[in-house]
Amino acid sequence: MSILAGIPLVFIEIIPYFIIIICGSKMVKYVNLHTGFDQNMKRLLKQLTETLIILAVVPFVKHATILILLVFSSTYTSNNAANIIRLIIFVWFHFTPVFNSIVCILTNKPYRNAVLKSIRIHPQ
Repeated sequence: MSILAGIPLVFIEIIPYFIIIICGSKMVKYVNLHTGFDQNMKRLLKQLTETLIILAVVPFVKHATILILLVFSSTYTSNNAANIIRLIIFVWFHFTPVFNSIVCILTNKPYRNAVLKSIRIHPQ
């Protein structure tokens, strides 16, 4: 696979994240303009915004890494090794929901506290 043949694939992978960035920035501007909330609601809204940003960044980094590894495996390895590397790499696509769940739990304080209490770790 030549680098020029991979350009459409890269654009297909990147375009949704530009859309996410545009929609996210418009959402944050709208919320900041219409703030009539109490402190607790503002704190929860900030946590939600951080979670949404992280949920957009984590898959982007994962997919970008996978694309780089795929290009590397197809240009610098033999056919059999490339197939094994591709198989291992494609398995990582199925872990996106797992990463998203972990990010949601770790970034939202009520969920994080519940999980830490269940495994008997008391955050300070």
